[in-house]
Amino acid sequence: MSINRLIVLDDDPGYIDILSGFADALGLDFEGHTSYASFCISNMSNEDLCLIDIYMPDKDALDVILELAENSFSSSLAVMSGADEEIISSVEATVKKLDITFAGSLSKPIKLSKLSELIEMANVCPNKTRVSLEKIKPSIESSLKAADLAIWFKNEYVYPVFQPQFSSINSALTGLECLTRINHPELGNVSPFEFISVLEKCHLIDDYTLKLIDKSLEEISHYLVQDKTLTCSFNISAQNLDKDFADSLVQLFKRYQVTPSQITLELTESIAIQMNAEALYAISRLKLFGVKLSIDDFGTGYSSISQLVDLPFDEIKIDRSFVSQLGQNTKAQAIVCATFNLVSSLNFTLIVEGVETQAQLDFLQEQGNCIVQGFLLSKPLKANELNYFISKKIEKSRSSH
Repeated sequence: MSINRLIVLDDDPGYIDILSGFADALGLDFEGHTSYASFCISNMSNEDLCLIDIYMPDKDALDVILELAENSFSSSLAVMSGADEEIISSVEATVKKLDITFAGSLSKPIKLSKLSELIEMANVCPNKTRVSLEKIKPSIESSLKAADLAIWFKNEYVYPVFQPQFSSINSALTGLECLTRINHPELGNVSPFEFISVLEKCHLIDDYTLKLIDKSLEEISHYLVQDKTLTCSFNISAQNLDKDFADSLVQLFKRYQVTPSQITLELTESIAIQMNAEALYAISRLKLFGVKLSIDDFGTGYSSISQLVDLPFDEIKIDRSFVSQLGQNTKAQAIVCATFNLVSSLNFTLIVEGVETQAQLDFLQEQGNCIVQGFLLSKPLKANELNYFISKKIEKSRSSH
């Protein structure tokens, strides 16, 4: 049985909002509670994952968990906390002694990738059986042969969605980030992180990336052709970076008649420092064509500032883990402020992802000009759901002339 709903008990409404957005990104229904009083066990099933904050003001998490065990709780359970590892481990040890299906724990601030891994663990550990996440991979691999990728796209088992991006200054739409969603009739909702790792392992990542960009441009190229100020970004794997891939991308952009400067390729910091001669050739080829280059998850990798000089980047994308802590962590605030100054000095564009609260947006707007994206502004949308934002952008453009 696979997890279809995420139920969260956390007294912080901000975390309820963030996890609601994460659930939406993972294709899950969501139910959030800030108090145990509204937490109803009778409505839960073995298709639910309950994620409980260890520190609750009205009822201690351990008391909640004991009560769940006494009431034949059938859902999967996970705990989360900003506490130190010792406390989390102690609670874990207690839960494992009870007759409850325990999926694991999360440390705050919570990342989407970590929640996704937890969901996968809950999917593969029914009836209180602990199974390594590695064992989920063969089921994907067996369904994912080279000849099948085209079928996956044709049947929309794999399909693109688009995360709108907005100016922090005037809230105008500036661009879109293409993201992947996977919903297989047998495998159910598959985490994009898990899916990409299997593609890389099976050496299918080039085929997949080209098919995804092809499908995306088929759906949105008319927007890009109509409005030359609109951009679209795509995430690129380290395995993609070779001459053949670069040549194929150039041909795709020409076929859909999009202006190269409207396309941004996002590379993580870890990829940026592993580039060999062929990868550098591919990047140079695409840059000469006019494509922009972004360094994704900035601040979480191991690169030195010299990478920003040595490689032809146009953008820096600040990781959501810093943004999620802006309200309470002065170090995170300092890092974000320093990145604003760095970007300004280098004449780069700054993208800030994971904006989930008005307080986070207010803080960013106080720092200066950047591009923001996140569930506060819009969830990822299918191409046919973009019309509202695109029409608004066109209207603003016409009125300014």
